[in-house]
Amino acid sequence: MLYNEKRVDFEVNGVKGFFSTGKIARKAHSAVMAGLGDTVILATVSIGEAMPESDFFPLSVEYVEKMAAAGMVSSSRFVKRERFPSDEAILRARMIDRSVRTFFPSDYRNEVLVLVEVLSFNPAYDPTILAINAVSAALLISKAPFTTPVSGVRVGFGEGDNFALMLNHVPRVDRDGEEPSVKLNLVIAGDGTNVTNLDADAFEVDETKVIGAMKYGLEQMDPWLKAQKQLVDECKPEKGEYVSFALPEELIRTAKAEFGDRIMQVLDISASEDPQFQKTLVNSSKEAKAIQEDMAKRFEGKYSKIQLKEAYEKVAKYVMRKLIKEEQRRLDGRKFDEIREMGSEVSVLPRVHGSGLFTRGLTQVLATVTLATIQKQQIVENMTGEDFRTYMHFYSQYPFTMGQAERYKYMPGRREIGHGALGEKAVIPVLPSVEEFPYTIIVSSDIMSENGSSSQATTSASTLALMDAGVPVKKHVAGIACGIVYDEDEPDDYAILTDIRDLEDFYGFMDFKVAGTRDGVTAVQFDTKAKGLPIEIFEKAIVQSKEARMKILDVMYDAIDKPREGVSELAPKVDKVKIPVSKIGELIGPGGKHIRELSETTNTEINVEEDGTVYIFAASKADMEKAKMQISGMAFVPEIGKVYTGTVEAIMPYGAFVEIARDVSGLVHVSEISDGFVKDVHEFINEGDQVEVKVVDIDDQGKIRLSMKAAKGNQDQKEKPEEK
Repeated sequence: MLYNEKRVDFEVNGVKGFFSTGKIARKAHSAVMAGLGDTVILATVSIGEAMPESDFFPLSVEYVEKMAAAGMVSSSRFVKRERFPSDEAILRARMIDRSVRTFFPSDYRNEVLVLVEVLSFNPAYDPTILAINAVSAALLISKAPFTTPVSGVRVGFGEGDNFALMLNHVPRVDRDGEEPSVKLNLVIAGDGTNVTNLDADAFEVDETKVIGAMKYGLEQMDPWLKAQKQLVDECKPEKGEYVSFALPEELIRTAKAEFGDRIMQVLDISASEDPQFQKTLVNSSKEAKAIQEDMAKRFEGKYSKIQLKEAYEKVAKYVMRKLIKEEQRRLDGRKFDEIREMGSEVSVLPRVHGSGLFTRGLTQVLATVTLATIQKQQIVENMTGEDFRTYMHFYSQYPFTMGQAERYKYMPGRREIGHGALGEKAVIPVLPSVEEFPYTIIVSSDIMSENGSSSQATTSASTLALMDAGVPVKKHVAGIACGIVYDEDEPDDYAILTDIRDLEDFYGFMDFKVAGTRDGVTAVQFDTKAKGLPIEIFEKAIVQSKEARMKILDVMYDAIDKPREGVSELAPKVDKVKIPVSKIGELIGPGGKHIRELSETTNTEINVEEDGTVYIFAASKADMEKAKMQISGMAFVPEIGKVYTGTVEAIMPYGAFVEIARDVSGLVHVSEISDGFVKDVHEFINEGDQVEVKVVDIDDQGKIRLSMKAAKGNQDQKEKPEEK
């Protein structure tokens, strides 16, 4: 028999799905082909040797998209083959990683590569959700010590106040100006009881709805989890033993007894918000180095440097958690729900279109806004086709923000892409539509100092800068991160900490980020070092985060409470004109000749939409008005029976030609100039005169017949073309 295929068929919300192994990718340590509807992905697991020199679990997750999966070919003229992962692929890989990582034993050090490839794509069925479940299934049937099934589901909340399981691939939300039918789009991962990963974008949804969606999501994991368990029963994997890198109990016990107090003193010092101290702390303070040197002497020859380093960290975690749980105080003396000192400023840079500086303790973000024409929008090509983006948020972090001297990397890492995307989607619900504000908007958030939840500080800095730039955002958005300290052996005994700092993040178990306005949540992200957290913790944490968000928003509104009346003098000016669709070709001209000439003569950039909307961009208002005046003439459509004020262009023996709008003229025959006989037209009108005329007829060729005498009896219908 060529294949020894094992297959499990199941159904999710009426849609057929399957897990299959043994037929494809047979040299991988484990491989699961998974399908949901017409979407098919392959999840493979490769396990390397144990890495004794590593002090962390070396797990890598990659998510590979190929346009062939959707039957498409790249529109690029020069590169047809997929090369680098898209930002969306990186975000999905991070989501899968956070979903499964914590279910590996803490003492496991084998290198593990998880690779997901999308083989067939139908937008009606989400490959992201399929991938989380398939990766869990592939890990379960591998030799890796991964034994708890993990599921991921997507939950929507919208019309009718009902939660719904969403199986479709959800495209990126952008500035379309339409009220979304789905107010909350939440991906939740876990084991059916506890949560390991959350990622959500929302349109000012109440916190109770977010918790409700989480509970609903946990309930909907059942068919996925049952299918994974059924595959395990079919395959009967042999897990076997692995090389454990657990620290000897004697080392931990002795380190706590002999060095615990000294490490506590170092942590107390590290709680200082003094920037000068923080610079030395990053490279290890003298006190910390002294303890590590004494530990090396105390255990000389008995334990490796990696073990001693890990022991130091373990004791530091222990004493910090003990301080919080037993003495009910944080390292820096704050209350559990207290935020560090904050500051908000705008207009901090003179030549940018808008800027905002947000500071929370030693976490500081400088955001700048750049406004550009619609033609500068980003075109992203993926399996769904081309996506046009007029709003982007870029997150950048530099070595100095952590007091480090390492070489700066110009390419953003996965963390930078993830943090940028989180800040971006948090702000989208308050942005104006393209119709309301026809600009391409780029927000650049530069981290000036890092000490806890810089991603959430970017949301605050972003809306400060947007308001400063005159972008008509509806309101401010702020975010905060909450952490948790608890003992896994006593999960009911925990403390939730608002505005966590670096040490509380490193030594804690949760990073729960919630962004929103005064009226509701706009974005959520969560990851944990624990094997999942119960929903009860989130119910308390989300209330605590809301209280903190309101305080942050107060500080932001004190700095600037509404967008500036207009954009910066340095920003391009924009206006729009609507012309008949039939006139688009005339405006553009053969090969774009007319529109190019108009752009050049008026120093403007002109963008024409399919519906006849014409956007005019210029460096100065005068140039913009000049172009607008010329284009406006094309928007004018004369109506029979209407009276207009026009300019006499030419006098002829048989009448006069009168221009009633730019490039729109009609003939006033001598019989229509006056009630009496007209021997000489010049006796009544001359070239350049302003006269009132009524449109009496428009023939099939578009020739317009005008009447001056008819206009005299229709003063109530008088209309000026520029008022149309």
